[in-house]
Amino acid sequence: MKVCDLALFSESTSSGVRTYIESKIDYVRHRPYLDHVVIVPGAKASIRMHGRSKVIVVRGVRSPYPGVRLGLNLFEVAALIKGERPDVIEVNCQYTLAWAAFLATRRRRTPVIGVYHTDVPACLRHWVRRTGSLVASAVERLAEFYEGLIYRRCTVTVLLNAAMANRVARMGVHRTRLLPCGVDPDTFHPNRRSAAFRDDLGIAPNQTILFYAGRLSPEKELDVLFAAFERLPGGGQYVLVLAGDGPQAASVARYADTHPWVRYLGHLSSRDELATAYASADLFVAPGRYETFGMSTAEALCSGLPIVGIEDSGTAALITPQTGIATRAGDAASMADAISAVASWRPDTTRDACHRFASAQFAWDRVFDRYVAMYHELLAPAAAERSA
Repeated sequence: MKVCDLALFSESTSSGVRTYIESKIDYVRHRPYLDHVVIVPGAKASIRMHGRSKVIVVRGVRSPYPGVRLGLNLFEVAALIKGERPDVIEVNCQYTLAWAAFLATRRRRTPVIGVYHTDVPACLRHWVRRTGSLVASAVERLAEFYEGLIYRRCTVTVLLNAAMANRVARMGVHRTRLLPCGVDPDTFHPNRRSAAFRDDLGIAPNQTILFYAGRLSPEKELDVLFAAFERLPGGGQYVLVLAGDGPQAASVARYADTHPWVRYLGHLSSRDELATAYASADLFVAPGRYETFGMSTAEALCSGLPIVGIEDSGTAALITPQTGIATRAGDAASMADAISAVASWRPDTTRDACHRFASAQFAWDRVFDRYVAMYHELLAPAAAERSA
């Protein structure tokens, strides 16, 4: 079976889509019965092998996100897809690349799977909320219309959590599957905890580290996290550590510079670095209500960190009574109370419970086994026709 992933991500910064694709490349490396090609827009066109996967970079145009380029040369991408002749096409881009998949499959019945990685309409509404409710609602509806055009044409749409079902139903999308993203339990593990990490940041063993890692952009609602942090007892009892990159990186750096118990690490390009940062913290805070899964939350959980997340979001699916607390969206006071409560939990039992839950439910091998089973299921009717 040959799988073609159309993906949008930057090779220089972290993102959920990048982690998903790189994890699939690792999965394919050990499964010779799978062929894999990835097509992604970048600064320069190139073709290289990454393990057993072919990675084709097509020239893209700049986007508002650092390092991310949009693929507008759809006929070129469609021709590449046709040349590769995949059995299954998976679209991990919610903007342009799906149209190349549809162009490539006009005469060849190839299943096209759309993965709903980001709740684009809700994020856009949040970005423009200060323009007023009428404009924000209009932008949201326009985004829903466009996303609906894409996902209604897909053979099936993968939702990363059940809360997205209502969103895509509003777009007229009803052929859906519920499949999560995953985590690497060997890399993200409590035994990565490092006293040197805390020492380098000037953080004492008795101080509680609140950690956030991910994209630094308005829809992540870091303003709520900052407001919650400022409600906690001062004097260094809590230290907020942030890692990531994005449109708000400069403002996050300024916030860290002006608050003595806040540290900004910038973008951590190494998974080992990131794993050490997770395991060396004490709890993870995911303040955004728009998460469709929360890959960084899963990595933190697998690293042994209990979670403070948001109700009715992707992070809520990762939270049990033993692994964290979900709070009301946008409520800094509720978030501060949850942080105080989770910080009082016994770390020896909590760390083990968090890692066991994440590794049992969301290990990448288990997740991709389910994706491959879906591919076979979608290909079964065509195989039956050929054998008839």
